[in-house]
Amino acid sequence: MVLTKKIAITGGSGHLGYSLIQALLKIGYTVNALYTSNLPSFKHINLTWIKGDITDTEIIAQLIEDCSIVIHAAGMISIGDKNPKEVYRINVLGTQTLVNTCVKKQQTKLIYISSSNAVKEGKKNIIFDETRPYKTSNDFMYPFSKAEAEKVVLQAVKNHQLNAFIIRPTSIVGPPDNKPSLLGQTILDIKNNKLPIITTGGYNLVDVRDLTQTIINSFILGEIGEIYLVGGTYISVEDIAKVANKHNKPLKISLNLLLYLMPIINGYRKFFKLKYPITKESISTLKHAPKNMDITKAKIKLKHISRPAIESIQDFIVWSEQNNR
Repeated sequence: MVLTKKIAITGGSGHLGYSLIQALLKIGYTVNALYTSNLPSFKHINLTWIKGDITDTEIIAQLIEDCSIVIHAAGMISIGDKNPKEVYRINVLGTQTLVNTCVKKQQTKLIYISSSNAVKEGKKNIIFDETRPYKTSNDFMYPFSKAEAEKVVLQAVKNHQLNAFIIRPTSIVGPPDNKPSLLGQTILDIKNNKLPIITTGGYNLVDVRDLTQTIINSFILGEIGEIYLVGGTYISVEDIAKVANKHNKPLKISLNLLLYLMPIINGYRKFFKLKYPITKESISTLKHAPKNMDITKAKIKLKHISRPAIESIQDFIVWSEQNNR
């Protein structure tokens, strides 16, 4: 197919979406970007912001008009059991709406940005790659919804020959991070001595700049119906804290203790708003995050290059200070 220089992005005001927009504009693309609430302040002559719901067929048709590539980066992240129906509506039904519209367009390439959480972690020493089985309705809603959305995309590839593939990033970190993201805010709070307690566990982090470049690489290198796990390096919560604040070390408590305290935390939550999502899901994510993550496929097929998580965190802190975050 002949690629035009016009691209549509869902989730344009999010961490990844904003990074993609900036990178694409710099290399000469025209961008249509979907947002849902407040109009982002960033403006450019080759950027059109479109407000609307991801499940609105007319809005989606307007969004992808004359676009040769659609990057579906929108999604509702929920770390817990809050608003499960809305999570499913946005993540699954929204993806179905977008897929249906792309099928009608024929000449549109769809890149679905999923999540490494969509599949089961497996036992402690197992290699974690693209072949892991999907999570099910017995798991938490967010990863289940991402798994179901992947199935929607792959079904359209099989039944309608949709030109689409899937990128599964791990947890995203690094600049630019305007809002900031939950992880970004956590790093800033540790830096500013606003988070006195941390936990054990950790996660694989991918720099938003590296992920952005890999997605751009995939315009040419991505293959129909394929899935690419795109990650960086595993880092413990304790090491994140050491990078964010070299002088004051927060108190560390175990994830098992947090899990034991969940009834008390849930009781507190009924009367007071908690800044951080301390839930069974967030605890499980940190506890079972795979350390043996194999991103060889993305490195070979998409030329993915990942920098160390420590470097990403340091760069984010510098960027935040320079931008008064």
